[in-house]
Amino acid sequence: WHGLLSLLHENEPSPYPLDALPSGLGEAVREVLDFVQCPMALAACSALSALSVSAQHLANVRRAEGLTSPVSLYTLAIAESGERKSSVDKHFTTAITAWEANQAEIAKPNVKRYQVEHDSWSMQYEGFKQKIKETAKQQKPTENLTTHLHQLKHDEPMPVRVPRLIYGDATPEQLSYALAKHWPSAGVLSSEAGIVFGSHGMSGDSAMRNMALLNVLWDGGTHTIDRRTTDSYKVQDARLTMGLAVQADTVRNFFNNSKGLARGTGFLARFLVAWPDSTQGNRPFKEPPTSWPKLTVFSERITQLLNKIPELNDAGGISPITLDFSSDAKKAWVNFHNDVELELKQGGDLCDAKDVASKAADNVARLAALFHLYEWQSEGAINKDLVARAIDIVTWH
Repeated sequence: WHGLLSLLHENEPSPYPLDALPSGLGEAVREVLDFVQCPMALAACSALSALSVSAQHLANVRRAEGLTSPVSLYTLAIAESGERKSSVDKHFTTAITAWEANQAEIAKPNVKRYQVEHDSWSMQYEGFKQKIKETAKQQKPTENLTTHLHQLKHDEPMPVRVPRLIYGDATPEQLSYALAKHWPSAGVLSSEAGIVFGSHGMSGDSAMRNMALLNVLWDGGTHTIDRRTTDSYKVQDARLTMGLAVQADTVRNFFNNSKGLARGTGFLARFLVAWPDSTQGNRPFKEPPTSWPKLTVFSERITQLLNKIPELNDAGGISPITLDFSSDAKKAWVNFHNDVELELKQGGDLCDAKDVASKAADNVARLAALFHLYEWQSEGAINKDLVARAIDIVTWH
Protein backbone atom coordinates (compact mmCIF):
# COMPACT_ATOMS: atom_id res chain seq x y z
CA TRP A 1 0.00 0.00 0.00
CA HIS A 2 1.14 3.51 -0.76
CA GLY A 3 0.96 6.23 1.86
CA LEU A 4 -2.52 7.46 2.73
CA LEU A 5 -3.77 10.56 0.92
CA SER A 6 -5.06 13.35 3.12
CA LEU A 7 -8.69 14.33 2.66
CA LEU A 8 -7.68 17.90 3.48
CA HIS A 9 -6.00 19.97 0.82
CA GLU A 10 -4.65 23.41 1.59
CA ASN A 11 -3.99 25.95 -1.15
CA GLU A 12 -1.90 29.06 -0.91
CA PRO A 13 -4.23 32.06 -1.18
CA SER A 14 -4.12 33.50 -4.69
CA PRO A 15 -3.05 37.14 -4.94
CA TYR A 16 -5.77 39.74 -5.42
CA PRO A 17 -6.25 40.42 -9.17
CA LEU A 18 -5.23 44.07 -8.95
CA ASP A 19 -4.62 44.23 -12.71
CA ALA A 20 -8.33 43.57 -13.26
CA LEU A 21 -9.22 46.99 -11.86
CA PRO A 22 -9.59 49.73 -14.52
CA SER A 23 -6.34 51.62 -14.96
CA GLY A 24 -7.14 54.78 -12.99
CA LEU A 25 -8.67 52.79 -10.17
CA GLY A 26 -5.89 50.22 -10.00
CA GLU A 27 -3.16 52.88 -10.07
CA ALA A 28 -4.78 54.73 -7.15
CA VAL A 29 -4.93 51.49 -5.14
CA ARG A 30 -1.24 50.79 -5.83
CA GLU A 31 -0.26 54.30 -4.75
CA VAL A 32 -2.18 54.03 -1.47
CA LEU A 33 -0.85 50.51 -0.86
CA ASP A 34 2.72 51.68 -1.25
CA PHE A 35 2.32 54.02 1.71
CA VAL A 36 -0.32 52.39 3.95
CA GLN A 37 1.07 48.84 3.46
CA CYS A 38 -2.23 47.17 4.34
CA PRO A 39 -3.39 43.91 2.71
CA MET A 40 -4.00 44.39 -1.01
CA ALA A 41 -7.58 43.10 -0.89
CA LEU A 42 -8.39 45.51 1.95
CA ALA A 43 -7.29 48.50 -0.13
CA ALA A 44 -9.10 47.26 -3.23
CA CYS A 45 -12.34 46.71 -1.33
CA SER A 46 -12.05 50.19 0.14
CA ALA A 47 -11.62 51.74 -3.31
CA LEU A 48 -14.55 49.76 -4.72
CA SER A 49 -16.75 50.82 -1.80
CA ALA A 50 -15.89 54.48 -2.40
CA LEU A 51 -16.74 54.07 -6.08
CA SER A 52 -20.02 52.34 -5.22
CA VAL A 53 -21.07 55.13 -2.82
CA SER A 54 -20.26 57.75 -5.46
CA ALA A 55 -21.94 56.11 -8.45
CA GLN A 56 -24.81 54.00 -7.10
CA HIS A 57 -27.33 56.83 -7.59
CA LEU A 58 -26.56 57.11 -11.30
CA ALA A 59 -27.71 53.80 -12.76
CA ASN A 60 -29.19 50.35 -12.45
CA VAL A 61 -27.83 47.44 -14.49
CA ARG A 62 -29.98 45.13 -16.60
CA ARG A 63 -28.72 41.59 -17.07
CA ALA A 64 -31.75 40.46 -19.07
CA GLU A 65 -35.37 41.47 -19.48
CA GLY A 66 -36.89 41.54 -16.01
CA LEU A 67 -33.49 41.16 -14.32
CA THR A 68 -32.48 44.67 -13.27
CA SER A 69 -30.65 45.53 -10.07
CA PRO A 70 -28.82 48.41 -8.39
CA VAL A 71 -25.05 48.71 -8.88
CA SER A 72 -24.35 48.96 -5.14
CA LEU A 73 -21.78 46.63 -3.56
CA TYR A 74 -21.51 45.01 -0.14
CA THR A 75 -17.91 44.10 0.77
CA LEU A 76 -16.63 42.39 3.91
CA ALA A 77 -12.96 42.06 4.81
CA ILE A 78 -12.07 39.72 7.66
CA ALA A 79 -9.06 41.35 9.26
CA GLU A 80 -7.52 41.72 12.68
CA SER A 81 -7.37 45.02 14.51
CA GLY A 82 -4.50 47.17 13.28
CA GLU A 83 -4.72 46.29 9.58
CA ARG A 84 -5.32 50.00 8.83
CA LYS A 85 -8.84 49.74 7.42
CA SER A 86 -9.75 53.21 8.73
CA SER A 87 -6.59 54.72 7.25
CA VAL A 88 -7.12 53.26 3.80
CA ASP A 89 -10.82 54.24 3.83
CA LYS A 90 -9.82 57.81 4.65
CA HIS A 91 -7.64 58.01 1.55
CA PHE A 92 -10.33 56.79 -0.82
CA THR A 93 -13.20 58.77 0.73
CA THR A 94 -11.47 62.16 0.98
CA ALA A 95 -13.35 63.40 -2.09
CA ILE A 96 -16.68 62.13 -0.71
CA THR A 97 -16.32 63.84 2.68
CA ALA A 98 -15.19 67.08 0.98
CA TRP A 99 -18.22 66.92 -1.33
CA GLU A 100 -20.53 66.32 1.64
CA ALA A 101 -19.12 69.34 3.47
CA ASN A 102 -19.53 71.50 0.38
CA GLN A 103 -23.15 70.44 -0.08
CA ALA A 104 -23.89 71.20 3.57
CA GLU A 105 -22.40 74.68 3.15
CA ILE A 106 -24.43 75.34 -0.01
CA ALA A 107 -27.63 74.22 1.74
CA LYS A 108 -27.23 76.46 4.82
CA PRO A 109 -29.41 79.38 3.56
CA ASN A 110 -32.18 76.99 2.50
CA VAL A 111 -32.02 75.15 5.81
CA LYS A 112 -32.38 78.43 7.74
CA ARG A 113 -35.28 79.49 5.51
CA TYR A 114 -37.01 76.16 6.09
CA GLN A 115 -36.60 76.45 9.86
CA VAL A 116 -38.24 79.89 9.89
CA GLU A 117 -41.05 78.82 7.55
CA HIS A 118 -41.73 75.67 9.55
CA ASP A 119 -41.77 77.57 12.86
CA SER A 120 -44.36 79.94 11.36
CA TRP A 121 -46.37 77.02 10.01
CA SER A 122 -46.27 75.24 13.39
CA MET A 123 -47.67 78.28 15.18
CA GLN A 124 -50.49 78.58 12.65
CA TYR A 125 -51.25 74.87 12.87
CA GLU A 126 -51.34 74.84 16.66
CA GLY A 127 -53.43 78.02 16.60
CA PHE A 128 -56.10 76.42 14.41
CA LYS A 129 -56.13 73.30 16.58
CA GLN A 130 -56.74 75.50 19.62
CA LYS A 131 -59.52 77.37 17.78
CA ILE A 132 -61.22 74.08 16.90
CA LYS A 133 -60.98 72.96 20.52
CA GLU A 134 -62.48 76.22 21.82
CA THR A 135 -65.21 76.25 19.16
CA ALA A 136 -66.15 72.66 19.93
CA LYS A 137 -66.43 73.52 23.63
CA GLN A 138 -68.90 76.25 22.71
CA GLN A 139 -70.81 73.62 20.67
CA LYS A 140 -70.40 75.68 17.50
CA PRO A 141 -69.72 74.17 14.03
CA THR A 142 -66.05 73.45 13.28
CA GLU A 143 -66.30 72.29 9.64
CA ASN A 144 -64.68 75.40 8.14
CA LEU A 145 -61.88 75.37 10.68
CA THR A 146 -61.27 71.66 10.09
CA THR A 147 -61.14 72.20 6.33
CA HIS A 148 -58.59 74.96 6.82
CA LEU A 149 -56.57 72.70 9.13
CA HIS A 150 -56.53 69.99 6.45
CA GLN A 151 -55.22 72.52 3.92
CA LEU A 152 -52.63 73.77 6.35
CA LYS A 153 -51.43 70.21 6.99
CA HIS A 154 -51.13 69.69 3.25
CA ASP A 155 -49.04 72.88 2.93
CA GLU A 156 -46.52 71.94 5.63
CA PRO A 157 -43.05 73.06 4.45
CA MET A 158 -40.89 70.12 3.44
CA PRO A 159 -37.44 69.79 5.04
CA VAL A 160 -34.41 70.58 2.93
CA ARG A 161 -32.64 67.38 1.91
CA VAL A 162 -28.91 67.73 2.43
CA PRO A 163 -26.82 64.85 1.05
CA ARG A 164 -25.07 62.77 3.68
CA LEU A 165 -23.35 59.72 2.24
CA ILE A 166 -20.92 58.21 4.74
CA TYR A 167 -22.08 56.50 7.93
CA GLY A 168 -19.98 54.66 10.49
CA ASP A 169 -21.45 52.55 13.24
CA ALA A 170 -25.13 53.37 12.68
CA THR A 171 -27.89 50.98 13.71
CA PRO A 172 -30.03 49.54 10.89
CA GLU A 173 -33.00 51.57 12.15
CA GLN A 174 -31.01 54.81 12.14
CA LEU A 175 -29.76 54.04 8.67
CA SER A 176 -33.18 53.20 7.25
CA TYR A 177 -34.64 56.42 8.70
CA ALA A 178 -31.82 58.48 7.19
CA LEU A 179 -32.37 56.89 3.76
CA ALA A 180 -36.11 57.52 3.93
CA LYS A 181 -36.11 61.01 5.41
CA HIS A 182 -32.75 62.64 4.67
CA TRP A 183 -30.93 61.36 1.58
CA PRO A 184 -31.68 58.13 -0.35
CA SER A 185 -28.09 57.13 -1.10
CA ALA A 186 -25.50 56.21 1.51
CA GLY A 187 -22.57 54.03 2.43
CA VAL A 188 -21.61 52.32 5.67
CA LEU A 189 -17.82 52.18 5.76
CA SER A 190 -16.66 50.83 9.08
CA SER A 191 -13.81 48.95 10.70
CA GLU A 192 -16.14 48.05 13.57
CA ALA A 193 -19.05 46.76 11.46
CA GLY A 194 -21.49 47.33 14.30
CA ILE A 195 -24.42 47.66 11.90
CA VAL A 196 -24.09 43.95 11.12
CA PHE A 197 -22.17 42.35 13.94
CA GLY A 198 -22.92 44.67 16.85
CA SER A 199 -25.02 43.40 19.73
CA HIS A 200 -27.53 46.23 19.23
CA GLY A 201 -28.31 45.16 15.69
CA MET A 202 -28.08 41.40 15.48
CA SER A 203 -29.32 39.89 18.71
CA GLY A 204 -32.51 37.94 19.27
CA ASP A 205 -35.55 38.87 17.21
CA SER A 206 -33.85 41.91 15.71
CA ALA A 207 -31.42 39.76 13.68
CA MET A 208 -34.01 38.53 11.19
CA ARG A 209 -35.58 41.97 10.86
CA ASN A 210 -32.29 43.78 10.31
CA MET A 211 -30.91 41.24 7.84
CA ALA A 212 -34.17 41.49 5.91
CA LEU A 213 -33.77 45.28 5.75
CA LEU A 214 -30.18 45.09 4.51
CA ASN A 215 -31.15 42.43 1.97
CA VAL A 216 -33.93 44.66 0.61
CA LEU A 217 -31.58 47.63 0.35
CA TRP A 218 -29.07 45.53 -1.63
CA ASP A 219 -31.90 44.47 -3.93
CA GLY A 220 -33.17 48.04 -4.31
CA GLY A 221 -36.61 47.07 -2.99
CA THR A 222 -39.12 48.74 -0.70
CA HIS A 223 -39.14 48.26 3.07
CA THR A 224 -41.79 49.60 5.45
CA ILE A 225 -40.92 50.42 9.05
CA ASP A 226 -43.97 50.21 11.32
CA ARG A 227 -43.79 52.07 14.62
CA ARG A 228 -46.21 52.21 17.54
CA THR A 229 -45.20 55.46 19.21
CA THR A 230 -43.92 57.56 16.28
CA ASP A 231 -44.70 57.89 12.59
CA SER A 232 -44.14 54.86 10.39
CA TYR A 233 -42.17 55.35 7.19
CA LYS A 234 -41.14 53.58 4.01
CA VAL A 235 -37.66 53.13 2.52
CA GLN A 236 -38.16 53.23 -1.24
CA ASP A 237 -35.88 53.80 -4.26
CA ALA A 238 -32.85 54.06 -1.96
CA ARG A 239 -29.30 52.80 -2.48
CA LEU A 240 -26.83 51.47 0.08
CA THR A 241 -23.17 50.45 -0.07
CA MET A 242 -21.48 48.56 2.74
CA GLY A 243 -17.71 48.33 3.11
CA LEU A 244 -16.99 46.53 6.35
CA ALA A 245 -13.98 45.05 8.10
CA VAL A 246 -14.28 42.84 11.14
CA GLN A 247 -12.22 40.37 13.16
CA ALA A 248 -12.53 36.64 12.51
CA ASP A 249 -13.78 35.76 16.01
CA THR A 250 -16.58 38.31 15.69
CA VAL A 251 -17.67 36.79 12.38
CA ARG A 252 -17.66 33.28 13.86
CA ASN A 253 -19.75 34.39 16.83
CA PHE A 254 -22.19 36.14 14.53
CA PHE A 255 -22.75 33.04 12.42
CA ASN A 256 -23.10 30.84 15.48
CA ASN A 257 -25.60 33.19 17.12
CA SER A 258 -27.64 33.71 13.94
CA LYS A 259 -28.40 29.95 13.92
CA GLY A 260 -28.20 29.67 10.16
CA LEU A 261 -30.14 32.84 9.35
CA ALA A 262 -27.14 34.64 7.84
CA ARG A 263 -26.76 31.89 5.24
CA GLY A 264 -30.40 30.86 4.96
CA THR A 265 -31.65 34.37 4.19
CA GLY A 266 -28.97 34.98 1.56
CA PHE A 267 -27.46 37.74 3.68
CA LEU A 268 -23.84 36.60 3.45
CA ALA A 269 -24.27 35.77 -0.24
CA ARG A 270 -24.69 39.44 -1.10
CA PHE A 271 -21.19 40.30 0.17
CA LEU A 272 -17.89 40.12 -1.64
CA VAL A 273 -15.87 38.58 1.17
CA ALA A 274 -12.09 38.78 1.54
CA TRP A 275 -9.85 37.22 4.20
CA PRO A 276 -6.36 38.42 3.23
CA ASP A 277 -3.13 37.54 4.99
CA SER A 278 -2.02 40.14 7.51
CA THR A 279 0.80 42.54 6.63
CA GLN A 280 1.55 43.35 10.27
CA GLY A 281 5.21 42.86 11.05
CA ASN A 282 6.21 43.77 7.50
CA ARG A 283 5.43 47.47 7.44
CA PRO A 284 8.59 49.52 7.96
CA PHE A 285 8.05 53.23 8.54
CA LYS A 286 7.60 55.37 5.44
CA GLU A 287 7.48 59.12 5.19
CA PRO A 288 4.15 60.29 3.70
CA PRO A 289 4.51 61.23 0.04
CA THR A 290 4.48 64.91 -0.83
CA SER A 291 1.87 64.31 -3.52
CA TRP A 292 -0.67 61.69 -4.54
CA PRO A 293 -1.01 62.05 -8.34
CA LYS A 294 -2.90 58.78 -8.94
CA LEU A 295 -5.18 59.19 -5.94
CA THR A 296 -5.86 62.78 -6.97
CA VAL A 297 -7.09 61.61 -10.39
CA PHE A 298 -9.31 59.03 -8.66
CA SER A 299 -10.71 61.65 -6.28
CA GLU A 300 -11.44 64.04 -9.14
CA ARG A 301 -13.37 61.32 -10.90
CA ILE A 302 -15.31 60.52 -7.73
CA THR A 303 -16.26 64.20 -7.42
CA GLN A 304 -17.47 64.26 -11.02
CA LEU A 305 -19.74 61.30 -10.32
CA LEU A 306 -21.09 62.87 -7.13
CA ASN A 307 -21.81 66.15 -8.89
CA LYS A 308 -24.48 64.39 -10.94
CA ILE A 309 -26.95 64.99 -8.12
CA PRO A 310 -30.16 63.01 -8.66
CA GLU A 311 -33.60 64.53 -8.89
CA LEU A 312 -35.63 62.93 -6.11
CA ASN A 313 -38.97 61.40 -7.08
CA ASP A 314 -42.29 61.88 -5.26
CA ALA A 315 -41.39 59.10 -2.82
CA GLY A 316 -38.16 60.88 -1.91
CA GLY A 317 -36.05 58.27 -3.70
CA ILE A 318 -33.99 58.19 -6.87
CA SER A 319 -34.93 57.11 -10.39
CA PRO A 320 -31.65 56.13 -12.07
CA ILE A 321 -31.13 55.22 -15.72
CA THR A 322 -30.64 51.59 -16.76
CA LEU A 323 -27.35 50.33 -18.23
CA ASP A 324 -27.29 47.35 -20.60
CA PHE A 325 -24.52 45.03 -21.79
CA SER A 326 -23.19 45.08 -25.32
CA SER A 327 -23.87 41.82 -27.19
CA ASP A 328 -20.31 40.52 -26.56
CA ALA A 329 -20.46 41.55 -22.92
CA LYS A 330 -23.81 39.80 -22.50
CA LYS A 331 -22.32 36.57 -23.92
CA ALA A 332 -19.39 36.77 -21.50
CA TRP A 333 -21.75 37.35 -18.59
CA VAL A 334 -24.03 34.46 -19.62
CA ASN A 335 -21.02 32.13 -19.95
CA PHE A 336 -19.89 33.05 -16.44
CA HIS A 337 -23.41 32.55 -15.07
CA ASN A 338 -23.62 29.10 -16.68
CA ASP A 339 -20.13 28.08 -15.53
CA VAL A 340 -21.05 28.93 -11.95
CA GLU A 341 -24.39 27.11 -12.27
CA LEU A 342 -22.66 23.89 -13.37
CA GLU A 343 -20.55 23.91 -10.21
CA LEU A 344 -23.62 24.04 -7.95
CA LYS A 345 -24.59 20.43 -8.63
CA GLN A 346 -23.69 17.60 -6.28
CA GLY A 347 -19.93 17.12 -6.36
CA GLY A 348 -19.33 20.52 -7.98
CA ASP A 349 -16.74 22.95 -6.67
CA LEU A 350 -19.44 25.28 -5.36
CA CYS A 351 -21.86 22.67 -4.05
CA ASP A 352 -21.28 23.74 -0.43
CA ALA A 353 -21.47 27.45 -1.21
CA LYS A 354 -24.64 27.61 -3.28
CA ASP A 355 -25.91 30.71 -1.53
CA VAL A 356 -22.76 32.72 -2.26
CA ALA A 357 -22.40 31.38 -5.81
CA SER A 358 -26.02 32.20 -6.61
CA LYS A 359 -25.28 35.95 -6.28
CA ALA A 360 -21.93 35.86 -8.12
CA ALA A 361 -23.34 36.73 -11.55
CA ASP A 362 -25.35 39.57 -10.05
CA ASN A 363 -22.21 40.97 -8.41
CA VAL A 364 -20.34 40.70 -11.73
CA ALA A 365 -23.02 42.83 -13.40
CA ARG A 366 -22.88 45.41 -10.61
CA LEU A 367 -19.09 45.62 -10.67
CA ALA A 368 -18.94 45.89 -14.47
CA ALA A 369 -21.53 48.68 -14.33
CA LEU A 370 -19.48 50.56 -11.71
CA PHE A 371 -16.38 50.23 -13.90
CA HIS A 372 -18.41 51.56 -16.81
CA LEU A 373 -19.61 54.54 -14.77
CA TYR A 374 -16.03 55.22 -13.63
CA GLU A 375 -14.69 55.22 -17.19
CA TRP A 376 -17.65 56.46 -19.23
CA GLN A 377 -20.24 57.72 -16.75
CA SER A 378 -23.62 56.78 -18.25
CA GLU A 379 -22.80 56.72 -21.97
CA GLY A 380 -23.27 53.62 -24.12
CA ALA A 381 -23.41 49.95 -23.21
CA ILE A 382 -21.14 48.04 -20.83
CA ASN A 383 -18.37 46.42 -22.90
CA LYS A 384 -16.90 42.92 -22.76
CA ASP A 385 -13.57 44.03 -21.28
CA LEU A 386 -15.25 45.49 -18.18
CA VAL A 387 -17.32 42.32 -17.71
CA ALA A 388 -14.14 40.22 -17.95
CA ARG A 389 -12.46 42.40 -15.32
CA ALA A 390 -15.46 42.07 -13.01
CA ILE A 391 -15.48 38.29 -13.51
CA ASP A 392 -11.82 38.07 -12.44
CA ILE A 393 -12.49 40.01 -9.25
CA VAL A 394 -15.74 38.25 -8.27
CA THR A 395 -14.15 34.86 -9.01
CA TRP A 396 -11.30 35.72 -6.64
CA HIS A 397 -13.80 36.55 -3.89
